[in-house]
Amino acid sequence: MDLLMLLLTSLLSFLLGYLRYRFSYWELRGVPQLRPHFLFGHFFKLRSLHLSELLQETYDAFKGSARVAGTYVFLRPMAVVLDMDLVKSVIIRDFGQFVDRRSFHGDLLTANLFNLQGEEWRALRTKLSPTFTSGKMKYMFGTITQVAQQLEETFEELVGSQGSILELHDLMARYTTDVIGRCAFGTECNSLKDPQAEFREVGRRLFRNNNKSIRWRIFKMTYLSSLAKLGLPIRIFHPDITDFFLRIVRETVELREREHIRRNDFMDLLLDLRRQEKGRGLTMEQLAAQVFVFFVAGFETSSSNMSYALFELAKNQAVQQKLRLEISDVMARHRELTYEAMLEMPYLDQTITETLRKYPALSSLTRLASEDYEIPSRDGGDPVVLEKGTTVHIPVLAIHYDPAIYPEPYEFRPERFAPAACQQRHPTAFLGFGDGPRNCIGLRFGRMQVKVGLIALLRRFRFSLPPGSPTQLAVTKTNVILLPSGGVRLQVDPVESRLM
Repeated sequence: MDLLMLLLTSLLSFLLGYLRYRFSYWELRGVPQLRPHFLFGHFFKLRSLHLSELLQETYDAFKGSARVAGTYVFLRPMAVVLDMDLVKSVIIRDFGQFVDRRSFHGDLLTANLFNLQGEEWRALRTKLSPTFTSGKMKYMFGTITQVAQQLEETFEELVGSQGSILELHDLMARYTTDVIGRCAFGTECNSLKDPQAEFREVGRRLFRNNNKSIRWRIFKMTYLSSLAKLGLPIRIFHPDITDFFLRIVRETVELREREHIRRNDFMDLLLDLRRQEKGRGLTMEQLAAQVFVFFVAGFETSSSNMSYALFELAKNQAVQQKLRLEISDVMARHRELTYEAMLEMPYLDQTITETLRKYPALSSLTRLASEDYEIPSRDGGDPVVLEKGTTVHIPVLAIHYDPAIYPEPYEFRPERFAPAACQQRHPTAFLGFGDGPRNCIGLRFGRMQVKVGLIALLRRFRFSLPPGSPTQLAVTKTNVILLPSGGVRLQVDPVESRLM
């Protein structure tokens, strides 16, 4: 018994000593850090905080006194960038040393552009970049306007002549699901007509989490993907999700090749790329992975952006009216919504960008140091060295709410993104789509579907806050993407006369 107690005591002492050492990683390197929990590091805080709030604490505590600070997720040390010049170095100037994100392995659908690393990422990005040019986006514009017409009709049915209170987040997700379905697959998803349509149900499942699942997902992202490289059967997504996308892609490819169908959509662009490669192109599984990430990134981020924008416009009636008048003036000149007409709405563009400032889809950008990286000190002291393999967080939300960069950051002001105002800020002060070579490849498409949807709605309807409704939206703590936890409920009324 004495021997057993001695062994247990020794084991406990060793464990506590090891944890103390692990959670002193940054202090030992002269990097400031928040005080970690003695057993769980800073992950202990994530029981009640979103990752964005942990990064905000770190940013607020050390910004101005250091260029980088430290934090921990489980036992893994993470660097948090606090200096805007260092942000630019990581994602642009020294991009070659920070090419990769922490990737997730163990599932067929993870072989997508967002997740790939190194030369695999470079090769695929080079292949896919031509499919997202402004010229290619113009091909899809007509398809999006057709779905926007269905969005108008759905609102007409729900709003009627007397107005109604609607939950907009799900409605916007049904619109963007139908847009992605048509542009990625050439498929009529019919989510606007049928809220339980198959594509919409798949989308809900992908973003339906609870506290337990998000912590488990973070654990898998942190550790288990490394084990998957050893051949262990680690899955990120449910097999039904993987089977769904493989089935849809196979059916779409077989139909188009058999019937020689062209729709000028994302799938056509991928198939063209596949043919041009002459046997070295994308496999069916790689096609499914790219379509999957296009679907996931395209429908939820854009629907949230539209929902947040309408919420802010409901709070700020003067901004809403100014934007409606811009839409009216442009439409009066063009008589119909064309791609060129959309480009003549700068205030709409500024409104979308200001929405992304307040509500970015991702609270942080992550990069991996591919080699030891030296950060010079501001005051001529010893440099800080980020070791090879260190995960680097760029705290997007904290930067977007920094009053030194954006005065009165909680106020909604699209004028912040007028050209003259942008020139006065640091070039990486806005990170709604990331920046540098690994920015969001689909940003043109995302902006386009949001613009078309907002134009369709603001021409016909006025949005306001219902009596007694909150003036701040709660954001879910159970998802990596920043989503409105309780939906977005607004009063919707028809405008007095249709804006042409």
